Amino acid sequence: MIRAAPFLLLLLMHPTVVHGAEEARPAGGGEKKDGLWLSGAQEMQDLAQLSWEYMQDLQCWLWPDKCEDKRSQMEWSWDPLHLLTDWYAKVLDGTDFAQKSITNNLTGLQWDLDRRVHGQHLATKQILSSLERFLREDGTKKTLALSFHGWTGTGKNLAARIIAENLYQDGQRSRCTRVFIPQLHFPHPSHVEAYKAQVTKQLQAVSSHCAQPLLVFDEMEKLPADLLQSLFPLLNLEETQTTKSIFIFLSGVGAGTINEVALNFWRAGRHREEITIDDLNRPLRAAIQQSKDQLWTQDVIDEFVAFLPLERRHVKLCARDVIEARGLAYNESDVESVIQELLFVPNDEKIFSAQGCKQVVQRIGFNSMAKDSKAGHT
Repeated sequence: MIRAAPFLLLLLMHPTVVHGAEEARPAGGGEKKDGLWLSGAQEMQDLAQLSWEYMQDLQCWLWPDKCEDKRSQMEWSWDPLHLLTDWYAKVLDGTDFAQKSITNNLTGLQWDLDRRVHGQHLATKQILSSLERFLREDGTKKTLALSFHGWTGTGKNLAARIIAENLYQDGQRSRCTRVFIPQLHFPHPSHVEAYKAQVTKQLQAVSSHCAQPLLVFDEMEKLPADLLQSLFPLLNLEETQTTKSIFIFLSGVGAGTINEVALNFWRAGRHREEITIDDLNRPLRAAIQQSKDQLWTQDVIDEFVAFLPLERRHVKLCARDVIEARGLAYNESDVESVIQELLFVPNDEKIFSAQGCKQVVQRIGFNSMAKDSKAGHT
């Protein structure tokens, strides 16, 4: 049925399929549905009707001057890509794929966090304990809101991806997950009202066909304030709700405070593994309160998770992971050459990577191409 959808969309563009449906109807079977008729299974008829409705929306976007339904034009004018993704989601709504994809593999989650998220003993512990407690509760709590804070490249996005990979069979590609990126999904401040309506619609849609939605908001400090405010009702679901939602917000707010705590431990000759949640909790919350962000000041966040700045040894582990993932031979001198190209701070001590592990992938890829090119000329 899904493979037939593009063909149906093209077919429904032809006027003879929609107009004059009564004349085209053969004798001896079938039903007319809202002026549209197709023989065959009811599911195919429903798909055809849905495709026709969304084709009308698409036409409104392409030719707004010919659009009769102004409400549809207003709804989709800001981002036509959402029209197609929403159509695809609704095509699958009659299936139970989303329910089957929930795995909640907490053992795998612990292993992946410990193995792949380097230098974050506090964050991995907090994430695991929060999710275990939430997923194993009796169902009274309907929403878990986690806020990840730290410098760029410290593992916030990686941790969110690992969570998705272990809670859902298809990871972030699962129909139970949504990832929102401000620059991609909300690029124009003048369209905030449209964004608010569309985000609410998407969150309601994923909740309608998934018992455990996962919603990730990257760089949340860049989200419009009005858009954040529209999330408050979604973060306070009633106990009568049948879904249990997980919200994860990623942010750089408070990173300077986290880095200062880590640097003070290093200067005092103490290991970073000695840093406790209590050491970070108060200064991090103070920094967050100073930001005066509406979401954080509404007491809707269950856990503030701090990601520490990465040292040289952690960046090397990231490089090892990239090399192994690409099936390349590990070479210590090659890894060291990549590390030497990165910026470390503060200027005097040069302890922490200014970009964490963010540039490691690009550096290794560039160095590999340069090495292959050099070998080809010899």
